[in-house]
Amino acid sequence: MSFYHKANTLPATSRNLMPIFVGLALISVIGLSFGVHSMVVGHDHTFGTTKEVPWGILISPYVFFACLSTGLCIVSSLGQVFGIGVFQSIIPRTVFLAIVTMATGLMCITLELESPWRVGFNALFSPHPSSNIWWKTTIYSLYLIFMVFNFLSLMLKKKKRAKIFAIIALVTVTMGNLNMNSDMALLGARGFWSENYMPLYFLSLSTLTGCSAILLFSWLGKMITGKTVDIEDDKAMQATGKLFMLLLLGILYFTGVKIMGGFSPRFTKNPEAMYLLVQDGFAFNFWLGEVGLAVLFPLALLLMTRGKNLNILALAGLSCLTGVFVLFYDLVIVGQLIPHYYQYNVVDLPKYYSYSPSLHEIMITTGAIFFFLAAFILGEMILKKFSVD
Repeated sequence: MSFYHKANTLPATSRNLMPIFVGLALISVIGLSFGVHSMVVGHDHTFGTTKEVPWGILISPYVFFACLSTGLCIVSSLGQVFGIGVFQSIIPRTVFLAIVTMATGLMCITLELESPWRVGFNALFSPHPSSNIWWKTTIYSLYLIFMVFNFLSLMLKKKKRAKIFAIIALVTVTMGNLNMNSDMALLGARGFWSENYMPLYFLSLSTLTGCSAILLFSWLGKMITGKTVDIEDDKAMQATGKLFMLLLLGILYFTGVKIMGGFSPRFTKNPEAMYLLVQDGFAFNFWLGEVGLAVLFPLALLLMTRGKNLNILALAGLSCLTGVFVLFYDLVIVGQLIPHYYQYNVVDLPKYYSYSPSLHEIMITTGAIFFFLAAFILGEMILKKFSVD
């Protein structure tokens, strides 16, 4: 029996979401206030980053939410751009989630910068077309604008106009996603960004997280609003679940490549970093987060239920999102911990550099996550109003 038939046996209720929104927003403000404090007193006093490890945990939610927004845009385009009917019912929520995830990611990278106001000013009045970072900032900012117009067009029932904005946004964000590894590789650390498979890996991982978010937040939206799941939503979730399973198998392959690189230098350009990830100090993160939570546990849940139980699909989505967040943290941090001149046996050079997130970095990251959750609740209230009207 599908979740649709089970849900329709439950009474529909109408809940006031404002208290939940206010509570989440207050937690977000508390966390983000640490970012404002860091700008006032200076990041060198509040962040755990150093000259050796210049990028901290705040880069991780930036990459995570930016890739998540990309994946949501791709999945929403299956219905909007490519006209696949089964995905039509989840378009409005998916587009809204794509907007708030990108906004959250840009907020994280803004608070990571000590003088963020210079970015917008110099991007407009002193553009640098040969700069990868300038292009990424411009691309993601334009993408966010296009998605906002896409959502507004959907709410106004202007489907043709919404499709135009959806096409432009899809092309824009795909360009940004495929070139993300070139931006990150500028750091010069022995990370994994320069591996040849990274562009395809990022695109697959982004679509995977997009499916995970749709499964989780569609289920959560129905739970907190008290609405029943209609047959169109049920079909959309099952279709998303099938795509989710296919992408899990693809990411499992890339995870296997990492494992081989961690045990044999022949399979990677960065054997020291891969060894640290797979066998040394970050092995717990890798095996529990990247392998267990991100891939194996969701895949096992889907195989056991054949992707037909929406509750299990939501649990699989939550597990995958948690594991992928750990994955992005490892992806950002691990390569920076390898000393640049380790091969020259420099006296007193440590085997690995060290990094631990400071209280301010943790609170800012927490504030960003709760900002996204508050925005999700706001979106549910908006979608509820327009569905009634």
